[in-house]
Amino acid sequence: MKKGIKVIIGFVLAIALAASGFWLVHRFIESKEQQANFQELAESVLLEKPEVSVSSMQNLDISPPVTDDPMAPSDGETPEPTGPEVLHDLAALKEKNTDCIGWIRVPGTDIDYPLMWTPNDPEHYLYLDFYGNYSDYGVPFLDHRCDLNSDNLILYGHNMFDGTMFTDLLWYREKDYLDSHRQIILETTEGAREYRVIAVCQANSVESKLYRHINFTDAAGRAEFLDAVQEDSVFYDGASDDTERFITLSTCDVSRRNGRVAVVGEQIT
Repeated sequence: MKKGIKVIIGFVLAIALAASGFWLVHRFIESKEQQANFQELAESVLLEKPEVSVSSMQNLDISPPVTDDPMAPSDGETPEPTGPEVLHDLAALKEKNTDCIGWIRVPGTDIDYPLMWTPNDPEHYLYLDFYGNYSDYGVPFLDHRCDLNSDNLILYGHNMFDGTMFTDLLWYREKDYLDSHRQIILETTEGAREYRVIAVCQANSVESKLYRHINFTDAAGRAEFLDAVQEDSVFYDGASDDTERFITLSTCDVSRRNGRVAVVGEQIT
């Protein structure tokens, strides 16, 4: 009898082990496929920078040009920065999928994805890829209550086991990581917007006030939003007095029930 029980237990364990192995292989394959799909999409809409051939360049005289232009920068004067570049052809992305409204990237991280928006179906891309096929990875999407003119843009993306999508947001709970990854860039058809990270929050998707603020009707509304950010913050620098627009990137924190990690940035360009 005992031998029979051991055989049954061994059989069950073997099935469980085989199932686990199959699941891991499936996840690994899906991970590679999704990464390849996003890479292929990004490359297909990447804007080409014009190359200047040596033969077409002007005389390389090292002496400064003579100019009477009073607006020309004086010696030693550094031109004002023009802001981040748009790297992707948003019109081409829109042709591939009309739900795509931009491209979100955080330099120095793996966050580099198209941004979707379906206000009439809020979580449409939670488990669909860019082309509408089922995917555990989904595609980052904008909160249905927002549009690109909202005062606080809330973006959602998955926390994946392979470190893709918005998983890198979890690293922002380390101060050194935060300090070296302050820049967030959102590309839209109107140009690229640059944000500076001002807060890292550990929030609750149900209880937190952080997700309640989309537009500020007045200064008091803006202050309430910043109070909500500070209330959930792990790190908080505060916003500049003249900042009117913000962005919030959010992902799941599986270590806590309804847990979320949110990174908040203020728009600087």
